[in-house]
Amino acid sequence: MFVMINRMTVPEKFRGHFEDVFKDRRRAVDRRKGFIRAEILKPVDGDAYLVVTHWETKKDFDGWVGSPEYHEGHRRVKDFKEDGKLVLTSKVEMYEVLTT
Repeated sequence: MFVMINRMTVPEKFRGHFEDVFKDRRRAVDRRKGFIRAEILKPVDGDAYLVVTHWETKKDFDGWVGSPEYHEGHRRVKDFKEDGKLVLTSKVEMYEVLTT
């Protein structure tokens, strides 16, 4: 199993909208080959959200990233700009599941 974790920092004034975007997502990823599940983790302290997706294989994940649905869903990033600058930061980490 392959796991992608996107650590996204979100300034406080944008958090409500950020959460709404994920709550209202179209779930296109849910229909992709190899997709298992997604979790959006909200911070208890701090400003980093984790977007965690689980896939059967990295190849399945790569297929999602190359899809039109992925690119359409990620256009919403433009909602998170202030003075023309993106206010979100993103750090992607990728893992293979060793054991459960």
